[in-house]
Amino acid sequence: MCTNELRELKSRVEKLENRTEASVQSQSAHIALEGTIEALKSELNERDQELLLNDVEFTCIPEHKGEGLQHIVMTLSSKIGVQLGPEDVVCATRVGRPPEVGLGGAAAKPRPIVVRLVRRALRDDLLRAARVRRAITTDGVGLPGAPGRFYVNERLTRANRALFRQAREAGRRLGWRFVWTRDGKIFARQHPGLDASRHRIRTQADLERIFGPSDVRI
Repeated sequence: MCTNELRELKSRVEKLENRTEASVQSQSAHIALEGTIEALKSELNERDQELLLNDVEFTCIPEHKGEGLQHIVMTLSSKIGVQLGPEDVVCATRVGRPPEVGLGGAAAKPRPIVVRLVRRALRDDLLRAARVRRAITTDGVGLPGAPGRFYVNERLTRANRALFRQAREAGRRLGWRFVWTRDGKIFARQHPGLDASRHRIRTQADLERIFGPSDVRI
C-alpha cells in the first residue's frame, strides 16, 4: 500500500514538473504550480521517511573486506546495553560509494552501516542507549585497527540529511544550542528551558524563516 501511494505521489510530481517546464499563461499560475509541486515533494519525503522508522545507522565503524556486518551490529549493540539476536535484524549493509582503501586494507573513510530491525521499539532502545553512552568506543569488540568512537543515529532520507546538515551548520554559526532529529523530524531550539520555542524544520523555506536567508547555505 505504501509503495503504491509513493508511486502515485511521484507520478503527480513528475506531471506537475512537466507542466511547469511547458508554457504557463500567467506568472501567478506558475507560482501556484511551483507551490503545489513543493508541497507534494514534502509529502513524498515524509512518506519516504516513514518507511525508515525501523532503521538505524552505525557510523565510524572500520570497513574491511569480508566483514560480518550482522555480527558487528550485534556486538556493538551489546556494548551499549541492547541485546540483539539474529532474529531481530532484518538486514545490515554498508551504504554509499565504496571508499578508497588505505594502508593495511582498511577503508580511510568507512561507509555507514544501515540496519533494519524487525521492530521500531528495538530501534528506540538502541537510540536511547547510544545517547546515554556517548563516549563509548569500539575497544574490545574485535574490530581491526585502533579503537575509536562510534555513533548510532536514526536513518534519514537524502532530503532530510541535507536539511539536517544545513540546520546544524546554521545553528552552529548563530549559537543555537540544540538542533536534533526525532522519528525522522528535524527540530531546533535556541536556548534550553521550557520557555524556549521549539521549531520544526520541514523545508528550505523553514530554514530561512528560522535562521534567516543570509545564514543558510544551499
